[in-house]
Amino acid sequence: MNVQFSLTASTSSQNKTDSVASMNAAASMIRNGEDLALKEKQGVSVSIGEEQLIRNIDRAVKSLQGPETTLDISIHDKTHEIMVKVLNKETGELIREVPPEKTLDLVAKMMELAGIMIDAKV
Repeated sequence: MNVQFSLTASTSSQNKTDSVASMNAAASMIRNGEDLALKEKQGVSVSIGEEQLIRNIDRAVKSLQGPETTLDISIHDKTHEIMVKVLNKETGELIREVPPEKTLDLVAKMMELAGIMIDAKV
């Protein structure tokens, strides 16, 4: 998802100096929180309302994108079935697991009880 936004500032007084006008032009080029931080380091003044608006929009975009995820693909030891785990990159929290490891453990135990699993030949 690609979301962009920009802020424009207008002034009612025409007697401002060129430096203030250039700061307003620089402030109008702010498109996200990273641009805001960069402009603040450069000394560009941004009103508190504009800053809050940019931060709230960034937060909304981040929540719409969802968490950054990673896939962990492995093979179950006893059943030799492929397992796929979807993990949250930031927290390491398990989001989804296909098939669930508990199910594969249950299948392995049932196979063991039924005598299907054979130990290595001697």
